[in-house]
Amino acid sequence: MKNKTAAAVFLAIVAIISVCFLVLPKREYSDNENRFLTPMPEFSLEALFSGEFTSEYESYVTDGFPFRDAWISLKSRLDLAMGRGDTNGVYVTDDGYQIEMFDDIDMERFEKNLEYLRAAKEMYEGKLDSFNVMLVPTAAEVLKDKIGQHTADISQAELLAMAEDLLTVDCLDVLSQHTNQNIYYRNDHHWTSLGAYYCFEALMGDIALPLGQYTQQTISSQFLGTTFSKTGIWFKMDTIEAYNYGYPTVEHNMDGVIREGILDMSYQNVKDKYSVFLSGNQALSVIDTGNEGDRLLVVKDSYANSFIQFLLPYYSEIHVIDLRTFGMNLSAYIEQEDITDMLVLYNLKGFSEEPSVYKIAK
Repeated sequence: MKNKTAAAVFLAIVAIISVCFLVLPKREYSDNENRFLTPMPEFSLEALFSGEFTSEYESYVTDGFPFRDAWISLKSRLDLAMGRGDTNGVYVTDDGYQIEMFDDIDMERFEKNLEYLRAAKEMYEGKLDSFNVMLVPTAAEVLKDKIGQHTADISQAELLAMAEDLLTVDCLDVLSQHTNQNIYYRNDHHWTSLGAYYCFEALMGDIALPLGQYTQQTISSQFLGTTFSKTGIWFKMDTIEAYNYGYPTVEHNMDGVIREGILDMSYQNVKDKYSVFLSGNQALSVIDTGNEGDRLLVVKDSYANSFIQFLLPYYSEIHVIDLRTFGMNLSAYIEQEDITDMLVLYNLKGFSEEPSVYKIAK
């Protein structure tokens, strides 16, 4: 009798979920995961027999599963209740940090990306006043003591050693000296403005302005970022701090719209609050700092978005390029815009996976 009751309850739950899947409207975009969800694939016999349709349909069902965010949260809580220290690719520490795992790497791509950087460094030597490279380790390396267990993560120290001839700043050494401070977000994979400042200070040396000479601004005290999106749980919300200097203006993607300041406050009250820095990942942003000085080009991923605020006092213009979507020839752009200095800044995990780095040597 108990078996029949359990089976009936199980079938009822399956039936309810199935009806909800069919009846409830499907979301096109997930604010929580900051991405577009998989749409219903178009059916064709060719797609069916090739396996493309079934693969896309599986993604469609997964993305459209009823109450998806609640199920993600429930799974994470069950994982932790069973004694696991990680869930859905994220370590959850005793003090409430959610740290993205870095347990796999395409070593061939990583080595090729290093060679592209070496080719670019050789190409611009003598043409630019400086060519600096910063590869920033993620929290999985810098805060590994918080994880409190043996992990299968890649040794980021070994990866950085492979790039030693390229690196201007040893960000692992710099950040490791401040692990008792808020240098990475608890619920997001990025470093904080404070973490970025410490590496900026190492880059600029004696001419680095003290943090107190920038105007501090609290963007939000309720930030839940990318690692929260993977687990659906949080223990303490993050605070995003920004630092202002002078009266810069910025233009994105040559759209002709000149914006006051480099902070985009339209992101202050949405899920993707980190995009307040430079309006997120733009193909091209040109910052007029209002100061005298040289012209800097920053080739980057999103880690640089919160780093650039500290560079404002030193250059007349800062050109920020994301190679993933930048469509122009980089060397031609450098010549056209009279660029004098170049900074390459990526987080190490992102750099190891990035397929667009080859553009830097063209």
